[in-house]
Amino acid sequence: MNKSVFHVILMFLLISIILETAVQFNAYAQTSEPAKLKIYVGPTKVLADNKAYEIIFVQLVDSKDKPARASESITIYLSSSQTHIGSVDPTIIVPKGATYAAATFYSTYTPGTTTITATAPGFATVQASITTVGPVPSKLAVYCLPPVLPADGRAYEAVIVQLQDSAGTPAKAPIGDVNVTLSSSNVTVGTVTPYITIKAGSTFAAALFITNNTGSATITAMASGYASGQATIKTEQATTEPVKLKVYVGPLKVPAEGITYDVIAVQLQDLKGRIAVAPENLVVDLSSSDTAIGTVNPTIAISQGETYSTAKLHSTYRSGTTVVTAAAPDYESSQASITTVGPVPTKLAVFCVPSNLPSDGKSYEAVVVQLQDSSGTPAKDPVGDVTINLFSSKPEIGDVDSEIRILYGETHSAAKFHSTFTAGSTTITAQAPGYTAAQATMTTSLIDQYTLRVSATANPDPVNSGEQTTIRIYVTYDGLSPAPGATVKLASDKGGNFSSVTDERNGYYMCIFTAPKVTKQTLCTISINASKTGYTSGNGSLQVTISPSIRTGDLEVYVKDSEGNPVEGVNVISTSQPSGINPLTGTTNAQGYVAFKNIPEGDYILQISKDGYETKTESITITANQTTTYTTEISKVAGGPATDFASSLWIIGIIIAVVIGVVAVIFIIRERSKTTPTLL
Repeated sequence: MNKSVFHVILMFLLISIILETAVQFNAYAQTSEPAKLKIYVGPTKVLADNKAYEIIFVQLVDSKDKPARASESITIYLSSSQTHIGSVDPTIIVPKGATYAAATFYSTYTPGTTTITATAPGFATVQASITTVGPVPSKLAVYCLPPVLPADGRAYEAVIVQLQDSAGTPAKAPIGDVNVTLSSSNVTVGTVTPYITIKAGSTFAAALFITNNTGSATITAMASGYASGQATIKTEQATTEPVKLKVYVGPLKVPAEGITYDVIAVQLQDLKGRIAVAPENLVVDLSSSDTAIGTVNPTIAISQGETYSTAKLHSTYRSGTTVVTAAAPDYESSQASITTVGPVPTKLAVFCVPSNLPSDGKSYEAVVVQLQDSSGTPAKDPVGDVTINLFSSKPEIGDVDSEIRILYGETHSAAKFHSTFTAGSTTITAQAPGYTAAQATMTTSLIDQYTLRVSATANPDPVNSGEQTTIRIYVTYDGLSPAPGATVKLASDKGGNFSSVTDERNGYYMCIFTAPKVTKQTLCTISINASKTGYTSGNGSLQVTISPSIRTGDLEVYVKDSEGNPVEGVNVISTSQPSGINPLTGTTNAQGYVAFKNIPEGDYILQISKDGYETKTESITITANQTTTYTTEISKVAGGPATDFASSLWIIGIIIAVVIGVVAVIFIIRERSKTTPTLL
């Protein structure tokens, strides 16, 4: 690589690193700090059922109401304005690096609205309201079950006192219970337990009535803060000839809460409707006309000598009225109605709490779906679990669990919201068969600084001069998640052209690079820049090898002698060829033919030679995609093979003569040395 080009690329990379570091430092310095608290409640209404609900969320936000991360753990102090309605965790902690924390609300049996206050040092106080719903008890109602008792001096648990709201709906006793005072207007007829307690969470309690003489008495129930209630109870002598059954219900209404109530009595009567004792143990069959509302004991027994027995109603979560029927062989049957009351779920409600989350690719249990009646009161499904299907209108901003279940007997359930690294708003939709669908908006905010990371590949690589290769770029948020929607720009240090970039919406981007035309193998560096609003730009690069264009053709060579006969064994080689191409080398066959396939186009110089023949040199040009045919004639050297043999003999003769001459000279010298006298 040329040194100057190398220096330019090195300088470019150093500048990019410095700029990226500066931008990251600046972005970090500008990261928003928590400026205030924000409190969320969802659902905003819960049942007044003395249960715990994690429905309060306190979030740290910046001056623009965007979520802000705690630089250190922050303690939040919470309080409830009406603790008789509900209380709250006194403290929660927002951990370092988090944006919010959840608190639990503890409802009571008292319906109403309370204000939740959140405070923390250095932050302004914030508040939100929570409402608990249910009938508000305001009066007492008295039921005598059964209303007629034997005047036999015995005690019967036959007086029931129920708490009711102004409309006569059963209402639960608050925390602390309700103490009821009872009295009988005619103690000669009978007396009643003077005090009973309706326990917190219950709607009624039973008292004993002790019979004395025949007659009637009015039972009065009183409690502080509640309107009093009355009912008449009668005593008479029981007869011994029962012929029919009589069903009584008291109270007439109970909550549809899936629990069991002792509210049914079946009494024996004679033809005149007077109470009668069982001559022997009597089994009575019971049934409910609508078991979806409630069921009863299938049988009860009225013991010998008794006038009645009681049965239980097993309620469900479905409100309505069912008819209880009592039957026994040889007895006239009887019926009575009982009603269960409670909200009837008809629709869904969605709450996003908090409704603004960080765009950080994490999951938050922040979507709550509640069952409600037509007036928005929390309600329980009367049949079983409810499967909720959830959808996000913009999954590129954030998605949600596709399915959750609201369990039987519950009013709501939570789903996870899965944020991405793209800020914006999406609509969460909840659907379930038989319920009206609901929606809520979830917003995400970019509160962290992420750098776009870039990688790329080229296919094919290498690429021929002037031809195309596909560049695929992958962009992520700090390597954590794909980054769609970025602006991607490319540049080449060796020229060439780029097509427009296609965003494949999964973090991948694609463009076509047309390589520049080169005459020798060239290493091309492609620089890539990815940018997106709110994120630190990222850079990447890849190198693509560009090969010079190689267009080829074929060469066929035919060699003949002067008589037109093919010459075998002729060496055909190129002594000159296009730059970068290996020399051609071949030998003719018996037909005097040699071929060279797919050789680069251009000019070649061929040398054609064979011992005993003249050597020829020829220039030829190979044209791409064509076959060049070259036919040549070579002649034998003059004298041919015989002349060569004679020349060889002549040379041998000269050599022999020289050898003989040398030997003769040596012999003469030796002989002379023998005859020459020795000098004294």
